[in-house]
Amino acid sequence: MADARFIIIGGGLAAARACEGIREVDPEGNILILTQEDHLPYQRPPLSKGYLAGRQNLDRVIVHDDAYYGERNIRVRTGVTAERISRRGRKVALNTGETFEYEELLLATGGRAWRLPLSGADLAGVFTLRTIEDADAIRAAARSGARAVVIGGSFIGCEVAATLAQRGVQVTMCFLEEYPLQAVAPPELGAHIARLFDAHGARLVAATRPERIEGEGHVRAVRLENGESVPCDLAVMGVGIRLNTQLARDADLDLTDFSAIVVDETLRTSDPHIWAAGDIAAWPDPHYGRRLRVEHWDVAYSQGRQAGRNMAGAGEAYTRIPYFFSDIFDLSFEVWGNLDDWDRTVARGSLEANSVSYWYFGGDVLVGVLALGRPDDERGAMEQLVGRGLTYDNAAEALADESTPLNDLL
Repeated sequence: MADARFIIIGGGLAAARACEGIREVDPEGNILILTQEDHLPYQRPPLSKGYLAGRQNLDRVIVHDDAYYGERNIRVRTGVTAERISRRGRKVALNTGETFEYEELLLATGGRAWRLPLSGADLAGVFTLRTIEDADAIRAAARSGARAVVIGGSFIGCEVAATLAQRGVQVTMCFLEEYPLQAVAPPELGAHIARLFDAHGARLVAATRPERIEGEGHVRAVRLENGESVPCDLAVMGVGIRLNTQLARDADLDLTDFSAIVVDETLRTSDPHIWAAGDIAAWPDPHYGRRLRVEHWDVAYSQGRQAGRNMAGAGEAYTRIPYFFSDIFDLSFEVWGNLDDWDRTVARGSLEANSVSYWYFGGDVLVGVLALGRPDDERGAMEQLVGRGLTYDNAAEALADESTPLNDLL
C-alpha cells in the first residue's frame, strides 16, 4: 500500500487545475493523479474545434507537460481505474490491485459521451466526441468530400458540424429543436446561425429525430423519422453526456436526483475529506440561490483550482458566475450567467453588424448575457451585472440603449 497527501481521480482540466490550486497553498505535500485515459490531463474544447480541424497539435490540448508534474512532486498514473473508495480508511482501490491512502481526495471524473440507443449505433464510422482518441478517429474519417451526419444541435453538435464543413465534408445536421442552440439562443440568433451553416454548404434538418443507423459493418446512412435516409460515410452523435459518479454513489456520498455530487460552497462533499469539481459537482450558487451544475470549460478551470486550494486548507467559497464560450465558423460568443431558465431577452447592438449582446431575463430578473463582438470595455461589466439581480423593468431600456454605458448600471 502507498499513500499520498492529495489524490485526484480524473484526467481533465479540473484535475490539472487542482494541482495548481494545491501548490498555491501547500508547496510540498505529494499529489497523485489517477486517470483512466492514456494521456496527461487535458482540456476538451479544442477537440471539437482547432484540434479536430487539424490546426492545433496535442500541446494545445494537454494542460501541463511531464516536466510540470515532475518538478512539483506530482505523480500521474494513466490508464488506471479507481474502483472503490473506502471512506473510513481513506483508501482508493485500483483495478490493478493497488491501494492508495489519502488525506484529501478530489473527484474530478467528469462525464462520458452519450450514445443514442439506436439500431446500428455500434457500426464502424459512428462516433461520439469526448476524448482525444474520438477526435483522432473522426478527423481520420472526415476526408474532404466525405459525407457526415451530425446528430444534435447543441454546442458540441454545432461545433463539430461547423468544423467538418470547413474541412470540406458534406454535412447534414439533424436535431430535435426548431433551430440550432435553441436552448440558449433567441430566435433571431438561431436563424443567423442556421444561415451560416447554409452559407458553408451544410444542410440542417430541424425538429427531426434519427430513427436508426443503416449499414453492414460500416455506417452507410442515417434513417430519419420523416422517412428520409441520409447517405453518409460517418455519423457523429453530439447529444450530451452521462456523469461518471458511480464511484461516488458506491461510496454513499450525497447525490442529486440527476446523479451529480452534492458539494458545499467550498466544493466539499458530504464526506469532510472528499471534494468534487467540474461537470459532476452541484454547488450552492449565491447569485441564483439554488444549486447549479454546469458542463463548461470555465467551471472545470475555476472549480479545479478552488477545490485544490481548499483541499490544502484555504477554506474559500466558490462564488464565480458561470461562464462559457463557443466558436461556430467565424462566430465567437461568450456567455455569463445561467441560461437554463429564461423567457425573454433584450438586445444591445446589431446582429447584422456582428456586434450584439443578448440580456436574458427569467421571472423578471436578469439571469445571463450572451455577447458577440462587443467592445472589450463591456466584458467586465457584463459579468458584474449578471450578479446584481437587475430586474427587467429597471434595466431593460438602459441595456438596449448603446448610448448608456454599462458601467452606469453598476
